[in-house]
Amino acid sequence: MPTVHPPARVLVTGASGFIGSWICKVLLEAGYAVRGCVRSAPKAEYLKKLFAEFGDKFECVVVVDPSGVDGCRDGIEGVDAVVHTAAPVTFTTEEQSEWKKAIYDSTKNLLDTIRTHSTTVKRFVYISSAQAMLGKPLTHIYHEDDWNDGAVEAVTKDPVGTSGQVKYQAGKVLAERAVLGYPSEHEGLGWDVVSFVPAWTFGPVISQFSSLEDLSFSPRLFYQHMTEPRPKDKVMDYGSDYIDVRDVADAVSASLKSKKAAGERFILDAGAYTFQNLYDAVRGEPGVQAGDPDAPPFAFPGPFADPTKAKTLLELQFRDLRTTAKDALQSLRERGI
Repeated sequence: MPTVHPPARVLVTGASGFIGSWICKVLLEAGYAVRGCVRSAPKAEYLKKLFAEFGDKFECVVVVDPSGVDGCRDGIEGVDAVVHTAAPVTFTTEEQSEWKKAIYDSTKNLLDTIRTHSTTVKRFVYISSAQAMLGKPLTHIYHEDDWNDGAVEAVTKDPVGTSGQVKYQAGKVLAERAVLGYPSEHEGLGWDVVSFVPAWTFGPVISQFSSLEDLSFSPRLFYQHMTEPRPKDKVMDYGSDYIDVRDVADAVSASLKSKKAAGERFILDAGAYTFQNLYDAVRGEPGVQAGDPDAPPFAFPGPFADPTKAKTLLELQFRDLRTTAKDALQSLRERGI
């Protein structure tokens, strides 16, 4: 299938989000023209100011309800690729119809809109989540053939009583499977798909926010991991696997130019950390917990999701925990957090 190189035009849904804004930035810096899809005029104005240095290489389209049928029809006109990041990350309990609409329906409708209304799109890139793989014991090392089908089964069995997190997981499973299966279901489609499964995504924030509470879920969680006190007997507990948001954006950029990426699913995971690992990475920074500085050094042997395929096929290198954590903190401090 054909690849997509600069100065091609790329539509990025969820462009005002934590991940979406970085994808826009990295693609613009690589020479692409970018059309950001956002839900409101104020978000569009923020992004236009953020990317003012790129002039008319960046534009925005406002789509109030991108989950609707033909919701992004205006946005796809004339673009060569679509990067779909738009999906609310929330673990609050919601009715089944709401999570399904926000995650699965929006993705499926976008695929259908491209198929019926675009003659220029060559590649569709989907940002999934490690939540779409989970369900195994903590010691399990995840690979691209792992799926969290247990979440789908749970929601199917109890659509109302299932937790918000499990509904989110089920939505990501259904949406990602729809993406990867789409070309085989539509013969002669003319464009291909790529899916990324990032671990918890952290790093510097360039998207719009006015307070800690206004931050996207993932950077807010990372900040809490760094700043909320824990008993000394808990600081060596597993905190999370992680990937830097800039590495996610770099992966998307690399995938657009790679013939080998067509039809593939890629895990993005830079490693795992204990809370003490994280404290040590940013030791001395104001407001960061010290934990137990005398705790013996510890490092996981590797991430719990294997990124070998992405690092090899797309020739990627990932930032270390110290870089991700320090840059995340600096970006928040600069904006009053």
